[in-house]
Amino acid sequence: MTIELQYKGAMSSTLKIHGRVRRSGDPVEGAYITLNQGETFIAERRTGPDGGYEFHTTPGDWVLVCRAAGSDAVRREVSSAAGELETSFDL
Repeated sequence: MTIELQYKGAMSSTLKIHGRVRRSGDPVEGAYITLNQGETFIAERRTGPDGGYEFHTTPGDWVLVCRAAGSDAVRREVSSAAGELETSFDL
């Protein structure tokens, strides 16, 4: 007996949220980006030397909060279907 399976849907049901944090045009290393659903904490990333961050999650409504030394927290509400969503922060 041979069973053939085709892998469909998993990649199309994911969302990549990514972007950069900058201050006066320069990348901000060490900023913290939190990913929340409403007020519920889901995950956190720290920006690298290029100011970049990235989350892999499911499509839907999300809240991103950027915190960096010397700046007030910046909150963004985003909503997206599957694919990629770029959300950058200028502090």
